[in-house]
Amino acid sequence: MEFQEEWDQLVSKAQSKPDGAAQGSGEAATMKLASAKANESGGGSPNLKVTQRPWTSASAVAGALQASTGSAASRLKAAHEGVTWGLEGFMTPAALEGVRASWDERLGAIKAECLRLESALKKAGSAFGEVDSRVAQSFQHRGHGNSRPGK
Repeated sequence: MEFQEEWDQLVSKAQSKPDGAAQGSGEAATMKLASAKANESGGGSPNLKVTQRPWTSASAVAGALQASTGSAASRLKAAHEGVTWGLEGFMTPAALEGVRASWDERLGAIKAECLRLESALKKAGSAFGEVDSRVAQSFQHRGHGNSRPGK
């Protein structure tokens, strides 16, 4: 069976179910979590509501964390400059350099991971929004036009 045929069958079945919105009823179809009961849901709605916003928001947080980590690494380096002056011959300069290098490595890894996450989360948010839009358009194209993204 081709994808389009299967999709059309699934849409048709969903529209004919008694707990879903009937075709032409003017109601948007909803999705409910199998484990969510309206009277025991912790005050929230059992209807699944999804948006692109958490992905883009998380991407912005990852970007901000990357920037602040880079700033912290620069401040750490500046703070270590000149600290070992006059301590030649003692073990302290080598120990301080080992600690600084260790933190520099950790902060670099964090910065790289934040950069990776920022990009991945942006892509996920963008893809999510595009899929949401395409699904809504597919319903409108088939004349089932009351679907709205995120509902």
